[in-house]
Amino acid sequence: RGLSGGQRQRLLLARALLADPTVLVLDEPAEALDPAMADAVTRDLLSRPGGGTLLLVTHRLAALDAADEVIVLDRGRVVQRGGHGELLAAPGAYRDLWDAETLTA
Repeated sequence: RGLSGGQRQRLLLARALLADPTVLVLDEPAEALDPAMADAVTRDLLSRPGGGTLLLVTHRLAALDAADEVIVLDRGRVVQRGGHGELLAAPGAYRDLWDAETLTA
């Protein structure tokens, strides 16, 4: 009660991280945050210590340079897969999304 959307989001995220699961699935975990905070949270999540697996569903690409692997889906199908830099270097959906995101930023 009395928490903003961003505060509630961070609290739920903290609870999930404290549980230290083997596999953590997060769907748009930074959606309620401003863009700078969302990117910082995403980078922190991707660089967290531990041996667990993080499956992160996001439409924000800015912080995915910290991801081990990026899988791009289009209508439920894998259309690209690789590292952030590798995907930016190749023509395709990821680079198109990146260009659209950076043009509007």
